[in-house]
Amino acid sequence: MRRLFLTATLFALAALPALAQTPSAPGPNGGPRFQPPPDHWMTIDSLGQSLGLSAAERTKITPAYTALNGVMKDAAARRRAIRERIQASGFTPGQEPTPEMRARMDSVRTEMQGFQAEADQWYAAIRNNLTPAQQAKLDAMPKPMVFRPRGAMGGPPPQ
Repeated sequence: MRRLFLTATLFALAALPALAQTPSAPGPNGGPRFQPPPDHWMTIDSLGQSLGLSAAERTKITPAYTALNGVMKDAAARRRAIRERIQASGFTPGQEPTPEMRARMDSVRTEMQGFQAEADQWYAAIRNNLTPAQQAKLDAMPKPMVFRPRGAMGGPPPQ
């Protein structure tokens, strides 16, 4: 009985890492579902710690950091509203969009590119206030991303 319990426990423990990597639900066309970008980049504390900022340096980048996270929150709210509108319309992923819907998607893509351009400007403002060593550390970190362009995750490229 103990062997059976021990074997079952070991099997369960061995299976946990594999289960943790499994996406919670399939995405469109049966592929993995990817989470949308977050509504913030990173906390000012984690940024300061990652870059080794002094209190004065942190104060210097705080306005640009706050503006950048404001853009991230605005973009996340807009994505959420768009997602809700699409779901309410009855559109099913994998379904061929109508010409009208395709035009709306192009409009949304343009809007998201605008959010990304603004986020990039605030990111550059933060970067410009750092020392060369801190800039190198920042460059090694993931950049803030308000949307994933098609093709960025292995999907079809934009047309």
